[in-house]
Amino acid sequence: METSEQLHQQEEVLDDGEKEPTILDHGEGRTSKRNKSYELAESRMYTERNAEVDYKILLALYEHRALTPTQVKKVWFPNAHENSIRNRMKALADRKLLTVNLRTGIKSRPIHIYSLASFGLRILTENILEVMEYEPKLDERKEHYTVDDLKVRHQHNHHYELQEWVIDVLAKRPELFHCEWRRFPFVENEETIKVKPDWLFIEVDEEIKRMVDEDRTNNPLLYPYLYRKEQFSKMEYKPLLCVECDRGTMNRSELVDKWESYRKLPDEYKPEAIVVFHNSAKNGEMRHRSIRNTLSYAFELEAIRNEIQLFQGDHKLTQDVVSLYFERDKDLLANEEMTNKQQLKHFVKSYSSSMENGEASVLDIDKSVTHLKLPLRPDVLIMKQIDSKPTLQIVFYAMPGWVNPMIKIQSLKRWIKEGHLSEFSEIKFVLLYPDTTFYHDIKTTDDDIFYVSFKDVEEHGAWGMAYYEERKNKKVNWREVVL
Repeated sequence: METSEQLHQQEEVLDDGEKEPTILDHGEGRTSKRNKSYELAESRMYTERNAEVDYKILLALYEHRALTPTQVKKVWFPNAHENSIRNRMKALADRKLLTVNLRTGIKSRPIHIYSLASFGLRILTENILEVMEYEPKLDERKEHYTVDDLKVRHQHNHHYELQEWVIDVLAKRPELFHCEWRRFPFVENEETIKVKPDWLFIEVDEEIKRMVDEDRTNNPLLYPYLYRKEQFSKMEYKPLLCVECDRGTMNRSELVDKWESYRKLPDEYKPEAIVVFHNSAKNGEMRHRSIRNTLSYAFELEAIRNEIQLFQGDHKLTQDVVSLYFERDKDLLANEEMTNKQQLKHFVKSYSSSMENGEASVLDIDKSVTHLKLPLRPDVLIMKQIDSKPTLQIVFYAMPGWVNPMIKIQSLKRWIKEGHLSEFSEIKFVLLYPDTTFYHDIKTTDDDIFYVSFKDVEEHGAWGMAYYEERKNKKVNWREVVL
């Protein structure tokens, strides 16, 4: 962690991009004697004087291909002033170490997106990565990615939107391993598989974590696939989360084909989770539902078996739930009060005692799944009985942006329509959220799904109050009801 004195010293250098160079070692790396046509001495000294800042900027752009100063600040300089980072990156661009692209149409005002120029890449390969500079006519393989590899080309809007999401996650969890699909190709029998996520978060072994803690350049994902296979042959890493930034260009069948391709991946490449975010306000709710429906269609069995976690929504919804997923070490419901079965039984008992002509109780989940021959396991089953007419409440824990509970409900509803659970006069499906964040979640058009806030349950001291969406004439109103 940077001290306040270090940050002050950094910002003095950041704001003063034109100080006279001092007499420093030119930093001749083991590869710098190749191709002396570049005049790098002055640029090398310039970055070495402020290596703690400049090297981070160069490495950040090498990892992400193109970023704005705001994005660079969020992860690599969280305690510095944004103007300082902006001025420093402009100074590096003025010295031809970076290229800058002024883009319009991404936000309300033009933004500057920076990427590595040839000079910047060469300093990075020689001074930071310390690998052999790639020369197409001299070398058979690459030890680093080239300027051509790092070009965003005509995808600046998509790249910017994707990086906004990735950077927001990394700002909370900077230790995560991640890369674009080009740096982690899915390969089977030396042939590249067609699945190409926009971004990946990678699970690595403890040895890689230890090495990267010692030196960030020990990260295998910084190096091209073939070179990495040779240099890090004994290391283990696999996809943890695949990120898809939906631009609204794929139709339903194309989306289904995409998810089916994920399902057919070899086990070593199958991710533990997939997140799909879509930000466009135009037809936003309809698009969200369409994406969720295709995810449900493709991954129903995997979601029911908890073999994969699916997240979907807008930027904030998905970024929040994925950050929580990482924070809780992939157990999204860890330490959630609503999962305390004894506490819930107490609230249901209070609910039952308030009933005039009936009673309610929490059923033993294991015995009930067997007795009722349920095709999947709900989180809670509550039976309510009035005048000898039993009703059943099937409860699933839910979080905003988490698709799995809804997939399970839809699967159960189809099963019930086949004639099962006919002994109950009414069956209600309940999504139990930690609080009223369900208002912001993506919901189906079903009118038989009820939403419960556990915070409300605690405040009332009893189970029973719920909300559902009433849809009339294209208008949606929330109604409060008693379960």
